Amino acid sequence: MATVLDIKARAIRIFFNFWGRLGGYVLNYGVTDGLDITRDLAYGPDPGQRLDVFRPKHARSGGLPILIYFHGGGWISADKRIYDGICSVLSGYGWVTFNVNYRLAPEHRFPAPLQDAANAIEWIRCHADRYGGDASRIVLGGDSAGAQIAAWYAVAMHDGGLRSAAAIDDFLPEGQLRGLLLFYGVYDFDTVRQASFPFIGIYTRSLLGEDEHTYAENAVLASPGKQVTAKLPPVFLCAGQRDGLYTQTVDFAALLQQNGVACRALLLPRNYRADHGFLFFRWLKSSKRAFAEVRAFLGDL
Repeated sequence: MATVLDIKARAIRIFFNFWGRLGGYVLNYGVTDGLDITRDLAYGPDPGQRLDVFRPKHARSGGLPILIYFHGGGWISADKRIYDGICSVLSGYGWVTFNVNYRLAPEHRFPAPLQDAANAIEWIRCHADRYGGDASRIVLGGDSAGAQIAAWYAVAMHDGGLRSAAAIDDFLPEGQLRGLLLFYGVYDFDTVRQASFPFIGIYTRSLLGEDEHTYAENAVLASPGKQVTAKLPPVFLCAGQRDGLYTQTVDFAALLQQNGVACRALLLPRNYRADHGFLFFRWLKSSKRAFAEVRAFLGDL
């Protein structure tokens, strides 16, 4: 039986999906020109387990590095099609970009989205050559909830306890994950509850559970910031001071640096229009700067 929290989460999903899809249609119009796109490939049996592939039309026939992107939406909403614009820009830098959907809370709570991420990555590793990708060179990316998913996968690669808790067996072989590309994410499920961010309690409890004991246990397991080690690949972090989740990025950057992880942090001041989700608006100064630094980061990798 649906709880009050479930009803609220589904109402938020309906609202944001409507405006997100409408906005995506407008913002992303024409942005995929110059790309070959394959839609809705299944990496699992559930309708939510689908991905799209973006590949530059005039790139060489094979051997391109791979970028796997997980969308945001508070683990309860959004869809890969809204992200055509962001993934098209990234693919235009010479990468085969896989734009991944995953099952959503509250119907599918922790660790379902993380299991889907691992299954999608394994599917991509096994099928990369069909789309001109080099599975030995993979970068994971995401924004907001998607940044948490990508970061969690990277820390779980080197933590058998996390893998066991999430019931995930297949991870990338050592050395194939070359970097992380993370935008305005959530990295600590304890501290984020105090963030001045709309609906953050609904988002996090929908994923981790309504019961305080269950939430506390899952918060430890699901927080990338609680599991940081020196084994992580180079990380690009980006967030703006106008974003209610800004301190999540600042604190995560500090943890990475303390553990000797190569980290490039783009922290945009208030005079930039870098509110949560600013990447969608590609004409903003904040977005232009972020994409320029992302391109340099990927080029260095």
